[in-house]
Order: sequence, then C-alpha cells, then structure tokens
Amino acid sequence: MFRESFKWILLTLVLAAVAAGVALGLFLRLPVSERTAEAETPAPTETPAPTLAPTAEPTVGPTPSPTPEPQTLEDWVDRYIEGMTTEEKLGQMVIFGFSGTSDVSDTFYDILQTYHVGNIILYGANIKSSNSDGGFGLCEKLTGNIKASLDTEIPPLIGIDVEGGSVVRFRWSDQPVSARSLGRRRDPDYAAEQFETIGEKLVSVGINLDLAPVLDVSENPMDTFLETRIISEDATITAAIGSAIIEGLHEGGCLSAAKHFPGHGGTTEDSHDTTPVVDKTEEELDAYDLVPFRAAVEAGVDAIMTAHILYPALDPDDIATMSDEIITGLLRDQMGFDGIVISDDFRMEGLTNRYDVSEAAAQFVLAGGDLILCGAEHDKQIAIMDGLYAAVDDGRLTEERINESVRRILLKKIDVTGWDVVSAAQS
Repeated sequence: MFRESFKWILLTLVLAAVAAGVALGLFLRLPVSERTAEAETPAPTETPAPTLAPTAEPTVGPTPSPTPEPQTLEDWVDRYIEGMTTEEKLGQMVIFGFSGTSDVSDTFYDILQTYHVGNIILYGANIKSSNSDGGFGLCEKLTGNIKASLDTEIPPLIGIDVEGGSVVRFRWSDQPVSARSLGRRRDPDYAAEQFETIGEKLVSVGINLDLAPVLDVSENPMDTFLETRIISEDATITAAIGSAIIEGLHEGGCLSAAKHFPGHGGTTEDSHDTTPVVDKTEEELDAYDLVPFRAAVEAGVDAIMTAHILYPALDPDDIATMSDEIITGLLRDQMGFDGIVISDDFRMEGLTNRYDVSEAAAQFVLAGGDLILCGAEHDKQIAIMDGLYAAVDDGRLTEERINESVRRILLKKIDVTGWDVVSAAQS
C-alpha cells in the first residue's frame, strides 16, 4: 500500500514539474518589453510639477573689509581728496590775481571756472583806500563776489600783503607802523597787538591770508629795495618781532606767510626786475639769514614764500623757487617746515628771465612747492595751468605728489574758514 501511495506522489510531482516547464517556456518566448510589463506593472504615480533649478551662488573671493571710518581731521581731508578730480586738485594749488575793485572781470571769471581756481590774491589796485571807510566796505563786496564766482565748494584762501608802513593797502586811524619801526621798538607785545588788529580787520572783509611778516635781514637795510620793510639788521630782533607778528595774526584769525626764503637781504638788486645772486656760504646763511625763518617755523607760521634769487652755495643752477635742494632739502627736511610753500609772483623777472612759466609751474611743485602765486596777467595764469596739466599727462607730476600739497592747503583752509570737511566728505 505504501508502494501504491508513493507512486501517486511521484506521479503528482512529475506532472507539476512538466506544467511549470511549459509555463516558463511560454514566458521566455515573449518580447523583452512584454516580459518586463508582465513581470512588474508599477502603480500609477502623480507627475510632479516642474521646478526651477536653484540659482548657483556666484564665485567670489574673500569678503572685503569695510573701509575704516576716518579717525582724525587729516583722515577726513584725505577722504575728501579721494573724491576730487585731478583738475580740481590743481585748481587748489594756485592763487591768482585780477583787476577790479568790486567784481571779477569776464576774462578772469572764465579762468576761475575753467581751471577750478581755488585761491585769490589781492593787491593795492584791488582796494579803494580813498573811500571814506578806507576801502573796507567795497572790499567786503569784492570778496563776496569772488566766492560766488568760484567753481568749487571749498572756501578760498584770499590773500593780501599788509605789512605796515608803506604797505598797508587799506586806510584807518592809527595806521600800523612799518616793520622797521617795530624793529626799533623791540617790543614783541606791541607787534603782536598791531597784527592782531590787522588780522581782525582783514578777516572782517573776507581776507584770511596776510603775506607777512617780511623776515629778510640785511646789515644795511636801506641799501636794499625792501628798505623799511626789513624789521632789523639784527637777526635775533627780526626773529623775535617776526614771531610776534605771526602770533598776532593768529589771534586775529588770519593766516601768516613769512617771506622771502631763504632771505632777500643779501643783495641790493630787486627780484621784480632781475635775478639777484646772493654769494654767501652755507655757514653764513645759516648763522644770519636763516635765523628768523627758523624762529617762524617754531612759531607756527602757516606759509613761507620763496625768493626768485640764486644762492650758488645751496643750489648753483636754480633759484630758490625752483630748487629741490632749498625747498625740500633745506626748508622741509632740515628745518622741519610742513606748512604751505608759496611762490613769489610768477610775473616777476627774477623768474621769467630764466624760466618758461609753464615749465616753472611744474618744477616749483616737483621741488616741493604747494601754491603758485600769479597776479593779474591772465596769459601767464593759463600757461601755469597748462604746465601743470602737461606734467600730469607725461607722468612727472604724480597724484601722490599733488595730494601732498592739496592736503596742506585744505588743512589751513579749515583753520581759518570753518569749512566742515567731514560733512563734505560724507556727501
């Protein structure tokens, strides 16, 4: 019986195997696509909505550090200078004159606008001292019109030379005495008081720079063309009175400018008409002519005017106004002066009979000068500006060098005009 059951089980297994083989054969004969479909029919899925690919982040370098906020007045001036054009900077480096007592001429207005001129020099011809008020009222109107004519937001330096004695420009009671008289008095307090009054009167009509004191010394002052404009033949007296003059002008709210560096007293010739030569050794100049100028630097003089004179012992080739050895080597490096170096007038023959005005403009700045003075000869003023532009174009005059001078000039302007450079730099 067991044998019979075994047969039935074996027969069942054989039949099942045969059926499975037939089914497998039929499946393998189908195309691949149909086999795949039959083998796995996925459940229907919902098609997702299309999405935009994420925007790739731009490739950048390290995040730059923010520009530090200026900390000092000098920093703010530098920030302001960064926003100036080269032409605007060069306009700050000239101080030009014109003819007129109440307003600027059309020709000079065009120069002011074209070259962004930043500073003005007045002479006796600009002041009507014969007026009942001594010329002050009309001068105030004139300086107001000058400021309205400028193509710059920076307030100007407006200069004049009021020295006392024969060089006063205005008229008022108790006229200031001459430099020679101050030297004879030997009273620094009196000199300071006189020039405090002068400073106040100039500032009241819009003038903020007095081209004084005269610090030239001579053993025989009356033999020179300066005569009573020289304080004393004694260098120490000149130094003391000159320092008092600077103090007085500062008390009056006005800038000072000592002249004519490194000294005009060693010649009887006039640099307006010729190029004088001072044949002194370095030791002689140091022991005498330079004494008042050293005192002026110590007293905080704002500007020093250079002389159109040749000093062979200091520079055998160039007059002081054109000399790197005298302006940078002597005045700046040895004597430590970091104020404004202003030239004597570029109209004078002490310069023009040796130099082309355009070339001289560039050479003065390259020698260490800051502010070029030129009175009412507009062709020379244009030549000066063209010379500066040409020196920039050919690479002789760098932006760094220009910025040095503009920085000195703007800092002095802040002192006497109250110009808010912080607000100007932020705007």
